[in-house]
Amino acid sequence: MYCDDSRGTDIDHFEPLERAPLRAFVWPNHLLACSFCNSNQKHRKYPVDAQGACLLVDPTTEDPAEHLLLRLSAGIYDPLSAKGEETIQVFGLNRSELVKGRVDAFVRACSILRDWHGLHRNADPEAERVAQALLDSPFIDVVHAMTRLTPGAATVIVGRSTVSALDAWRAVHRLPFHADQQHILAGAANASSMEGVADDTLADDERYFQGQPSRSSNVPVPTMQNYGLTWTEPDGTPRASGVAYDEPSAQDRKDALESAHCTSVEIMAVKPGELPQPRS
Repeated sequence: MYCDDSRGTDIDHFEPLERAPLRAFVWPNHLLACSFCNSNQKHRKYPVDAQGACLLVDPTTEDPAEHLLLRLSAGIYDPLSAKGEETIQVFGLNRSELVKGRVDAFVRACSILRDWHGLHRNADPEAERVAQALLDSPFIDVVHAMTRLTPGAATVIVGRSTVSALDAWRAVHRLPFHADQQHILAGAANASSMEGVADDTLADDERYFQGQPSRSSNVPVPTMQNYGLTWTEPDGTPRASGVAYDEPSAQDRKDALESAHCTSVEIMAVKPGELPQPRS
């Protein structure tokens, strides 16, 4: 749940028992961690600010991308906030073996995405097996960081040969994040914590979190209004966004499309899980 290097061997009390003994058996306080993160890095650390609020990213209730930025080419996390800075330091997110692992994972992900894209275009059932293998692999935070790249930056960072595969992947494997009861009850489930992080200054372009219905009828689920875009490429091809955006990100995307000489760029509200269709 912290370094994303493995499925986890230890169960960490996110808020240490010395600080909160009554949370000893509270399920969301139990997070899977590797033994190094748990025993060597975090241990009993739990930094707080002047008001007593925790300064570590809680992966069961927060989107790490609000606080952490992943530089794909270097495999290094940069902080976006005081909480991000403490999280990097406490968990040792930039220790050498993790940096190398992310760099290697980035190279593998580009190759696998290209293979997956070929299978997906041919409607080959093997495509889903390849996709699931990638999603189950260590350092999946790298893949989620790739999905947040703006179209222009993606061409530079992942290369032209991978851009079309990445666009197709976004359309099929959107990453939802919602801090509702369903997500919190995942507790110590097998999931990576530092997912969905951004690259360089590109953090806000691909923010397409989708509201999801909760399995608990007693807990109201906060949802956000999502927006999609339709436009016409300079060559006359009608297009529609393969992801949904929050309102500021949709406006940023509209500005970028118009700067790229696209025409008839329109923002429209969409329901969670839905996307607009290209105009004929």
